Amino acid sequence: MKDLPYLINLPPFMYRGVEVENFSLFQKIKFMLKGQLTIFVIKRTNGVKFCNTINFLYDDSDIFYSDKFYVKDYRNRKIFYPNKRVLRLVNNPKLMFEKIFDSYCLNNIEFKDGDKVVDCGSNVGELCLSFYFRNIDIEYIGFEPDEDTFKCLSKNTKDLSSNLYNIGLSNTSGESTFYLDNEGGNSSLSDFGAIAQTKINVDPLDKFELKNIKLLKIDAEGFEPEVLDGSIETLKEIEYISIDFGFERGKKQESTIVDVNRFLYSKGFELVDFSKYRLIGLYRNKSI
Repeated sequence: MKDLPYLINLPPFMYRGVEVENFSLFQKIKFMLKGQLTIFVIKRTNGVKFCNTINFLYDDSDIFYSDKFYVKDYRNRKIFYPNKRVLRLVNNPKLMFEKIFDSYCLNNIEFKDGDKVVDCGSNVGELCLSFYFRNIDIEYIGFEPDEDTFKCLSKNTKDLSSNLYNIGLSNTSGESTFYLDNEGGNSSLSDFGAIAQTKINVDPLDKFELKNIKLLKIDAEGFEPEVLDGSIETLKEIEYISIDFGFERGKKQESTIVDVNRFLYSKGFELVDFSKYRLIGLYRNKSI
């Protein structure tokens, strides 16, 4: 009975900062039932009703629905999401932003004000906000192809040092099919079997001729090899690359770890850290 709550797929945010293993049996059952009710609310409600119910269930939630966006009030900032992914900021958002830094293996990099950070797969800008909440004033360059998500990214970083592009990164320029995950953050240029899809503009990172890059973060949902292939000249300017090569490529949901690792080693990078949370590796340019 020790692992009772883990036997049911409860929303991940519920476990943040909570030591379920120390709960009594009664507390575990109560936790499990609350999780089941939360799942029901996620599946059956939307908009204002969804936000009000989550706020009732979780004391520190403070989410609301405005102009078709889900919004979280946190540390005097309004943080916008296009969907119920706003739940990431329910229950101890401080730990969530700290975990983003940790997940991408960034704690051992000495960042300073003015460092240039390029974010491929920005989503709503959580990485940028993670730097902000650490009082590091980076120069943030974000690429996010999804239109509604990009609107949230723009709202979330409008008062920060940011340059944003509503396009996808690839190894070619032109128009490409973008496969949509409307309820999460897993939309991709790699066809994972999504029913919904749209057309977006894509460009290689090399087209932007960026210089002196402290960090390139790539979370392209299985499209990492193409992003890197379009970044060959830019790689010479990058000190660190944090890349998610999890099981997300195509309908078979394959990992890109072998292709990514082989490519980056051939370009003079070495693997210096590996995330304990996800399949994410941190690479360092040996020539910088």
